[in-house]
Amino acid sequence: MSAPATTRRPFAEQHALNRRAVARLWVALRFSGALEIIETDRDGNPVMSPPPDLDHDIRKDRIAKALQRLLPEGEAFVETAVSTFEGAKVPDACWIRAERREQLLSVPRGERLSPIAPEVCVEVLSPDNSRSGIDSNQSAYFGVGVREVWICDRDATMSFYGPQGRLERSAICPEVPRQVPAGG
Repeated sequence: MSAPATTRRPFAEQHALNRRAVARLWVALRFSGALEIIETDRDGNPVMSPPPDLDHDIRKDRIAKALQRLLPEGEAFVETAVSTFEGAKVPDACWIRAERREQLLSVPRGERLSPIAPEVCVEVLSPDNSRSGIDSNQSAYFGVGVREVWICDRDATMSFYGPQGRLERSAICPEVPRQVPAGG
């Protein structure tokens, strides 16, 4: 069971717990053939999601490619774990500016979880997502310095959020498409 929401560990302590939990889970599942995406809660307990459908995969890849094309001074990733106060979260896509990418790359090889948060985290919604789960992930991302969270809903419409709430468009990448269809 997770610690009460009012109890917050220092980030270094939470990140160390997240790293140990992710490493333990990875070893346990490495050869099992499991296809789930593994996140953890704040106490290191696994939170697993089934593999997404093809439309979901196409959208996350298209968003990551758009980020890389529109913001070449940084790096776009898909399914890269982010260490938060609420555990290890895995956004569908993210983008990190060049200076922070260098910090990210200084993490020892073999580490599965970095303490460096990206500037943008993207969640592509699946039928299994709940509004409260998405809100919780947004809060977790903002809590570690993510500047924007983008949500691609089931109708392929993008919405953008900053720590203060909904944005009309992304301040980091205003040219990003507002629709990300899976087909065509």
